[in-house]
Amino acid sequence: MTTVLQINEKPQTQETKDVKYTVITFAPVQGFIEKSRKLRDLYGASQILSYLSYRIVEEAKKLNGIKVISPAIKDGELSIDLIQGMPNRILIVGEIERDRAFNLFRDTLDNAWSEIIIACKDWVESKVKNDINHKYDWKKYDWKMSWKRWEMHAWEIFVGQNNSKDDQNNPIHSAMRDLETRKLRRAWTIPNWNGESSSLSGHDAIAYPNMDRQITRESKQNQQDLSEEIKAFYTALAIKTDPNGKENDRAYINENERLSIPELIKRLVTYEDIRNQIDYYRVITQEDRKAFELESFPKYFRKNEKTQETYWTGWFMGDGDRIGNYLNSLSNADQVREFSLCLRDWGRDFKSFNLGRVVYAGGDDFLGVIYGTEDKPRRDKQEVVDWLCGLRDQWEKLRENMRSKGLRVNEGDEPDVSLSVGFVWAGHSVPQRDVLQHCREAEKLAKNLGRDRVTIRVVFNNGQYVQWTTPWECLEWLKDYKDRDGKKAYCKNKTTDKLEWQKANWNHVYSDLGQLKARHAIPPATADKPKDDIAIELLSLYFDKDKEKEKKKMLSKSKWRKHLTGIDGDKQNQAVIAWIEGMILVGWQLCSNI
Repeated sequence: MTTVLQINEKPQTQETKDVKYTVITFAPVQGFIEKSRKLRDLYGASQILSYLSYRIVEEAKKLNGIKVISPAIKDGELSIDLIQGMPNRILIVGEIERDRAFNLFRDTLDNAWSEIIIACKDWVESKVKNDINHKYDWKKYDWKMSWKRWEMHAWEIFVGQNNSKDDQNNPIHSAMRDLETRKLRRAWTIPNWNGESSSLSGHDAIAYPNMDRQITRESKQNQQDLSEEIKAFYTALAIKTDPNGKENDRAYINENERLSIPELIKRLVTYEDIRNQIDYYRVITQEDRKAFELESFPKYFRKNEKTQETYWTGWFMGDGDRIGNYLNSLSNADQVREFSLCLRDWGRDFKSFNLGRVVYAGGDDFLGVIYGTEDKPRRDKQEVVDWLCGLRDQWEKLRENMRSKGLRVNEGDEPDVSLSVGFVWAGHSVPQRDVLQHCREAEKLAKNLGRDRVTIRVVFNNGQYVQWTTPWECLEWLKDYKDRDGKKAYCKNKTTDKLEWQKANWNHVYSDLGQLKARHAIPPATADKPKDDIAIELLSLYFDKDKEKEKKKMLSKSKWRKHLTGIDGDKQNQAVIAWIEGMILVGWQLCSNI
């Protein structure tokens, strides 16, 4: 039975109707994040976005009669405490003219970005000298104009306000809708460029000391000189930022990389000497600064250089579903503030993670890595599956917190806020940029197939992968496996009396699946009007022995089949087959212990 906790709404008085709400955001946020192809780039981009939001919040707090509602700030708390994972949409309440708000926060955004630009540019010019090849004179860097273009044209700000004649019962929704309308009127431009493009994204020009200089491209000699100059610059930059690292395996920048200005900035803001030149780092205590340190990726133990042992790592990326819609449904400042506090509390608890490191957890948005340690370099796959199975329970704590504060939470098939996650279990040779791309694709697939689910993708060193997208409650089905000999995959340990993974032989179901597919008893993906009855029988045989055919009964219902696969209509049978096959393939990779 569906239960809905309703908030006791106060009747809208003329005074509450006339309250002015203002929403501030900037762009391009998604593009800035998506162009991050390495872990350090993603981390640096997240820190930059958080810092820009932080500066806007600080400016809003200075205004008389203005209160910041979201992100919520607790009594006695500094907004500096919000810097990790600061949302890029700020909601304030109080009287302020739109033009004044636009001009004020545009200048704030520009000044904050300029501070980052100047810190990075000045450090490179003062610290990175051409000590390797004196043929190139880097005493005077000829790239000022290129940096200035990025300083002036990287961001655009938008301000939305509620209209007293529009949606009077929900002024916050009115302000949000006005913001979205204004975001459609994009006016900003990005710098144009000539020459070779970045090796990381391919979108922008390579940053190097004389990039503003007009070089004739007709001469092969000039082209060769240019290539040598760029090579010498990135070699010097790589050695300066990580003098003890190995060639092309350094913590910040590798010798063979060619970065654009924004890509270079994302790397440099994670470098301590440059971080200390940016305003908010100066006021953080030494103890709190540890939260901003990002280890070199080789420390994640993908390979032991001494023994040549290699290790798999887990990567997860996810965020809440329908958060924007839920915010639009809230009708007063108190509700928005309480919801913001709930998200912050969840993010703070989520970062208490002992299987690796949460790179960032800002509100409902997060990214993390599971890896081994010096004492235990090989991470146990079963404990990874246990953590994944418990992730939905962690999200449920957010919803419980919302209930306790009187916020609406639906308990039916369509929860107000759900969680979609992409999880990648990657071989040691899979490049970082590829792993992150797999994470994005896996998360997107989980959302596209209905939200409130997880996509597990096992990526092998050759680039091939197997995957399974499932609603969270069906992830537990992996624990129901029983092989032909009657050994259960997950049962009570007789010695410890605790539920643990056992040595059930997953090869039984894996080999049966292969045999049935080879004989076309289970139709291929290209089959016309395939039947899924054999696949369902296989599932029932190995995963349903103690459930009295419960899963088989569930899979006979069209509504539940749609919930399971996210597919309806003629393609549902094939989707069910793919779902069962994905479950077996992923289970064999993650749960087998043979």
